[in-house]
Amino acid sequence: MKKIILFAAACAMFAACNNTGKTAANANGEDSIADSLQAATADSAIYEGMMPAADTYGIRYHVAIAKDSTNGFDIEEAYMKSENEVDTARYYKGIADVIKSKDGQKTYYSFDTDGTESIKFLIVNDSTLRMVNDQLEEPIAKKGMNYDLKLRK
Repeated sequence: MKKIILFAAACAMFAACNNTGKTAANANGEDSIADSLQAATADSAIYEGMMPAADTYGIRYHVAIAKDSTNGFDIEEAYMKSENEVDTARYYKGIADVIKSKDGQKTYYSFDTDGTESIKFLIVNDSTLRMVNDQLEEPIAKKGMNYDLKLRK
């Protein structure tokens, strides 16, 4: 809970201090972080999906990974109130670590989100990433629960 409050306060300070990024199409004066995220990821593989969550409708992920050797990434992590209504959104940007399993059969992406935590995905195939835990273990398959992100572009 403290992390959420701290994050919300940081976002409020950032929004108050940063008045750039507004567009003519954004007539109501709100910053369009999603638009800038989309522009920054024009040459990227884009994966999207909704993960189950205990206290919200779900967590929608939009993950963009650079198609070059830099392994740069942009992530939008949106905690959903309903299928279409966002409660809270977080944005991360950085360089993805590529991890190989001990037997060399599996490859994972690790996205550092704040210096102490990371989000990890197994590369299932060319069009699917699957969220895994810190020990690189896949989730136990339960009916109606999907931990996969699908390639959009």
